[in-house]
Amino acid sequence: MKGQFVARFLGSDAALCTEIGQREGHALVSAGEAGHLLYGPYMALEPGHYRVDLYGSANAASATEAVVDVCMKTGQRVLTEQRLQATRDGREGLLAALTFAVETTCQDMEVRVRVGRHHQIRVGLMEVHKMADFPRVGIVVVTYGMVPAPLVNSVSSKYMCEWYVHHHGSESLKEDITHLFADKKSHLHFHCENRGLSKSWNDGIIESVKSGNDITVIINDDVEFLREGFDDWIEFIMRHRDHGLIFLTGEEPQEDGTTVVRPQDFACFSFGPQARELVGAFDERFVPAYYEDMDYIVRASLCNISTYTDERTLCRHERSSTKRHNVEISEKVSYFWQKNRDFMMMKWGSATPGAGTYPHPFDDPKNSVFIPFRESIP
Repeated sequence: MKGQFVARFLGSDAALCTEIGQREGHALVSAGEAGHLLYGPYMALEPGHYRVDLYGSANAASATEAVVDVCMKTGQRVLTEQRLQATRDGREGLLAALTFAVETTCQDMEVRVRVGRHHQIRVGLMEVHKMADFPRVGIVVVTYGMVPAPLVNSVSSKYMCEWYVHHHGSESLKEDITHLFADKKSHLHFHCENRGLSKSWNDGIIESVKSGNDITVIINDDVEFLREGFDDWIEFIMRHRDHGLIFLTGEEPQEDGTTVVRPQDFACFSFGPQARELVGAFDERFVPAYYEDMDYIVRASLCNISTYTDERTLCRHERSSTKRHNVEISEKVSYFWQKNRDFMMMKWGSATPGAGTYPHPFDDPKNSVFIPFRESIP
């Protein structure tokens, strides 16, 4: 499905520039030099999902090496990139179909085709269409002692993403975090105090759902997606739309230099409609962190919501980086952990989900496992 037509350019159109190509009729043709066969047309686009189709011809040897990308911000931000595909017997056909999201108003959308000196490639036509059937994704992130550049830079997505960032750490990071999200559709909250992970998760979920996002994910600030891992995970989530919780699998570097691959649990998860409607919010009495996830697992299990784990290795997680990089947090971890463990024992009779836990909070049938959000959300 192509979507709504936006624009069409022939290879000979002056809006499509060339560094090393020649114009032959309506086409741009490689001429035995390496460089940009095509760049342009520097279009203004409103926020939304788009697809660019390139038509022309390329033999197999050329297509496996030539690269096309879509970028903005004078080429500094690449929205999507792929290799060209060969056309049959050198005849005219589809060279590339690139789908991407524009999160904020763009003034200079640019398509670039980079070729080698021996490539034989013709570009005859470019079409731009606006798509209407892509889900919107809300991303909730709580930061403390680091600027989450690896995470943000690894989410180069074809989906429309909206960020909800709650910063609990020092004011000294405000400027860097603001700069990182300058060209993203984002909502930045600089609390600059350790107000509790559950509270900021809940606030982020409320914001995301009220913004109309189709999917809400919560991701640790020390997670980084591998290759196309973020979009691969979103596609997995889309296959289980009416879910409770969806986790993924990631690699974790160890102190001895090895890497362990395992499920990431609440370091990276999708918060689905079943969780929102049947289990509700995270318990904010677990302050500032630890055991809020264990509590939620017990409640989710009692509500029998559906949970899934994408078993592909899609991310890299520098686990406990906040504790390692912040002395004031590291010194208090044992106290926070023990305090919240004691509350977990009081609430459920066990610190381990499924191991002799009560059927009701505090072993009282009058207590519901459901915790309402502070604000009503659909």
